[in-house]
Amino acid sequence: MTTHGGPGYHRRMRGLRSLPKVELHLHVEGSARPETLREIAGRDGATLPHGMGVDGWTFGGPLDFIDNYLELCQLFSTLDDFRRLAVELCADLAATGVPYAEVVFSPGNHARRLDDDWFGPMEAVLDGLDAGRRDHGVTVQVCPDIVRDNGLDDAQRTLEVALRYAGSGVVALNCAGSERTGVERFAWMFRKAARAGLRSVPHAGEWAGPENVRATIEHLRPDRIGHGVRAIEDPAVVAELVDRRIPLEICPISNVATGVYERVGQVPLIALRDAGVTVTLNSDDPTMFDSWLTDVYAAARDAWDLDDTDLADLARAGVDASFADEDRKRALRADIGAWLTSPVAPAHEPAVP
Repeated sequence: MTTHGGPGYHRRMRGLRSLPKVELHLHVEGSARPETLREIAGRDGATLPHGMGVDGWTFGGPLDFIDNYLELCQLFSTLDDFRRLAVELCADLAATGVPYAEVVFSPGNHARRLDDDWFGPMEAVLDGLDAGRRDHGVTVQVCPDIVRDNGLDDAQRTLEVALRYAGSGVVALNCAGSERTGVERFAWMFRKAARAGLRSVPHAGEWAGPENVRATIEHLRPDRIGHGVRAIEDPAVVAELVDRRIPLEICPISNVATGVYERVGQVPLIALRDAGVTVTLNSDDPTMFDSWLTDVYAAARDAWDLDDTDLADLARAGVDASFADEDRKRALRADIGAWLTSPVAPAHEPAVP
C-alpha cells in the first residue's frame, strides 16, 4: 500500500467510475431509487419507511435498519414494480462502472403479501434484468435469500425458487437476516442447492461475532461469505478463511451505516487482506446507504490511502471471486489492466470519482 500524503490527497490517480468493478453483495430491494419508492408509495397511498427522509436515510442500529428494509419491501405491490426495480438497477450499475454483478433477492419478504406468489416476483426480477442487460450492457445474476428470521417454511419455499431458476439467471443460494438464529437447520437446503449446481454465499459475521462465521463455514460450506468482518476477532477463524480460500464480500459503508463500526477506517479490510484472506469491495444497499460501488471504492481509497494498483487489485479480487464464466473473467481482467495503464489526472489534482 502506498502513502500519498494523507486521506483525501490523490497524486496522479485515475477516476473510479471508469474502473471496471464487479458487485458481489447488493440487495435488489435496497437498490430502489428514492424517486421510485416515492412514486409507488404515492400510487398506493402507502407509507414510506420511517428512516427515509428528504436528504437520505437514518438508522438506529442493526435492528432498526432491518425494520426499515422490511418497510421498504412492503411498498412493492405488483410484478411490474419488480421488473422496474431490476431494469433501474442495471442502469444504475452501468452508471457506476459495474458491467457484472451477483445480487441478493428475498422472495420471502414478498410472497405472503402477494397472494403467496413465490415465483412471480423472481420471474419479474429476472425479466427486468434481462431487459437491463440488453439496454445497459450489464449482466446480473441472482442469489435468492433465505431470511433466517422468517423460519423454516419460508426457507424451504425460497429453496424451491432457487432450484426452479438454477442456471437460468440464478447462480447461488444466500442466507441473511439478523444473525440472532443459528444456521444449522438450513444446512440440508444448501446441500440440495449445491447438488443442483448452485453456489453458497451466506451472510455471516456482520452483527454477530466470529463464532457465527465458524458455524456458517461448518454448516453452509460457503463459496463466499457476505461481510465476514467480525472474523478478525478470532485468529483461528481468519486462518480457516485463508485455508479454505473463502472470499469475503466486505461492505464498509454499510458497516458504518448500521453501526458495526464508527468509521470506514475501522473496518478490518486491510488486516484481513494482509492475513491472506481474499477481500472484495461491495455496496450492500446502495440507495439506503447513499453509496454505489464507485462511492465505496472512493471511501476505501481515502480511508486506507490506497493507490491505483491497490484499487485494481481489489477489482480483480472481485472478478476472481465471482461466478462469471472464464471468458467474462478474462475480459474483465483485461479491462481492469487497461484502466491501470490509462492516462491519470494531473499531479496534485483530485481524481474524479
